Amino acid sequence: MGKRIIMSVAVVIVVVSSILGWGVFNQTVWAANSVSNTQVSTSPTLEDTFISSQSPSTNYSKSQYLVTGNHNTFGTTRSFLKFQLPNIPKNAIISSAKISLYQYYNTTNQVTIDIRPINSPWNAATLTWNNKPLVGSSVSNQTVQKPGWYEFYITNLVKSWYNGSENNGVVVQFRDETNATKIFYSNDHLTYEELKPKLTITYSIPEEAPKEYRAYWVDMFHDGAKSPAQVDQLIKDVKRSNANTIFLQIRRRGDAFYSNSIEPKTEDPYLQSGYDPLKDLIQKAHAANPKIQVHAWFAMMPIWNKTTPPKDPNHIFNAHGMTQPSEANWLSKTYTGSYVSGSDYVIDPGHPDAVNYTRDVIKHVARNYDVDGVHMDLVRYMGEDWGYNDISVQRYNRAYDKTGLPQPSDPTWKQWRRDQVSNMVRKIYTAVQTVNPSITVSAATIAWGDGPKTVDDWNQSSTMNSAFQDWKSWLEEGSIDLAVPMNYFREYDANQKSYYEHWIEWQKNNQGKRMTLSGVGVYLNSIQDSVAQIRKAQETSLTGNKLGGISIYSYAVTNKDNASNSEFYQSLSSASAHSQNPVFPSYVSVSELPWKTAPTKGHLSATSNAIDHQLVEVSGPEVRKVYTDGSGDFQLLDLTPGSYNVKIHNKSYNVTIEAGKVSTIILN
Repeated sequence: MGKRIIMSVAVVIVVVSSILGWGVFNQTVWAANSVSNTQVSTSPTLEDTFISSQSPSTNYSKSQYLVTGNHNTFGTTRSFLKFQLPNIPKNAIISSAKISLYQYYNTTNQVTIDIRPINSPWNAATLTWNNKPLVGSSVSNQTVQKPGWYEFYITNLVKSWYNGSENNGVVVQFRDETNATKIFYSNDHLTYEELKPKLTITYSIPEEAPKEYRAYWVDMFHDGAKSPAQVDQLIKDVKRSNANTIFLQIRRRGDAFYSNSIEPKTEDPYLQSGYDPLKDLIQKAHAANPKIQVHAWFAMMPIWNKTTPPKDPNHIFNAHGMTQPSEANWLSKTYTGSYVSGSDYVIDPGHPDAVNYTRDVIKHVARNYDVDGVHMDLVRYMGEDWGYNDISVQRYNRAYDKTGLPQPSDPTWKQWRRDQVSNMVRKIYTAVQTVNPSITVSAATIAWGDGPKTVDDWNQSSTMNSAFQDWKSWLEEGSIDLAVPMNYFREYDANQKSYYEHWIEWQKNNQGKRMTLSGVGVYLNSIQDSVAQIRKAQETSLTGNKLGGISIYSYAVTNKDNASNSEFYQSLSSASAHSQNPVFPSYVSVSELPWKTAPTKGHLSATSNAIDHQLVEVSGPEVRKVYTDGSGDFQLLDLTPGSYNVKIHNKSYNVTIEAGKVSTIILN
């Protein structure tokens, strides 16, 4: 992440240009929070004329003058003007709009002239007293006497035109039409170009707030997306809080909260029968204005959490649980042989078939649903003494020529387990990118204990040595697009407050090639403290780096004090008793991911019949080394495009890497 440069001096730029015939020639000022522009009309943008009661069928559109008031020859006269409005940004804030008319007739009488909006269409070339349009009440007036410029402010009228009201122009009309005439130069005046009527619009463009992810984790252990009505409310709450992203849990424990799945539908009795929350949410969130992103959230390792088995015999727990032979048993277990972590049964990433199955579950969703992202949760081991699946231990012993059970604290065994988790993440990333390179792949990652300050602190952390989740390396190699560390700390506890601050400082400065969001545990905090934590996450680090946004856990439980969820949602976007300065005061888009929108690197995914842990050497614009996994596969990420040679087991293969694509190769 680049450093942000803070400027204390405003920069003034003078611009001369033409937009739709409008002169943009006054100053454009870039200030700390807005950009101010002044646009003045030019001749091609105006049609004007006047009408005469004495000659009710005569058209005066070619006249050099706009006659208004009572005239000896023309009788009662009124002048009509219609300016073509310039294109201005949709978020522009109009501060003023005025019509300027030059009165040249050397009279001394003093009259009040009104500007009135015209309520129906008209054409200067055909307008007469007989076909004059209806007009509205006065919106501006001036006292006119001697020759000179007179300005009529019509700011609210111009704003209404930009907001959709029909622009039929204005009429210049005496309040008392028995008074003697005033005459203004028209747009057809041949001598004094600079004295023609003008419309001047001044507007500011608010400085665009920095883009950032503002996400909610919407879990399926609570209500929130189990019926169409709940999804409707979810959309409303996301919009109310000026959020822009939803992480929707669609796999809770080896079950599917969506219809088009290769896994059994959930047994959750509170999910409306026949309902597909993922499909419904995508349709409604993408139709929202502005669009809301939907990321499919998968619980990765835990596959069951009840004492009775799933009803469906094809459920992963039944088909590949502890009742199955060793080869087909995908469950992880502890050094002492326990299969239960709390109430959860979990698969082991050291078993190749478990990894490939989970990849296929996620890939199926990416292929069949219009998701903006896939989100991996619980992609880790359950603790230092976990990972003793029989197949995983056999693979480890073969790779390192060992026997028996490795000790939980053995550093080589620890690194093996880290590698299994990283391999799973890498394999899923390339699989999803093969389906659709625009899909964002993210992971909810571990942030336990005090945050690290140095790389040595990181290497000694529980994240690395208990969860075996080296998400710092995932960001560095590009095997995820977003890391979302679960910074779940109590702001009111002095120690946890400092833990949180240390973690987010580390995260801001260690984003590798990708991006990190701060996961904020609002369920642990008061609304006021959660707002404070979000604000800290939005700030720049001491070295000038920023996070890519925020994710809130959770949508269902927003505070510890039993305040209503709606009170929390509103406090994010509006001043409240919890904070006078909301953290999401206006909507912003999600952060840009340039490696996806304008990629310069490509990826390689290879399938082979090689043995486990076989060295692969790749050479070309870059030189890389990698080992095959338990399936004989391997992946390499963020390769410079070009031709490469892949060498494995004394055989060579050629492959071409293209930017933004996954090149696939089968090695026989």
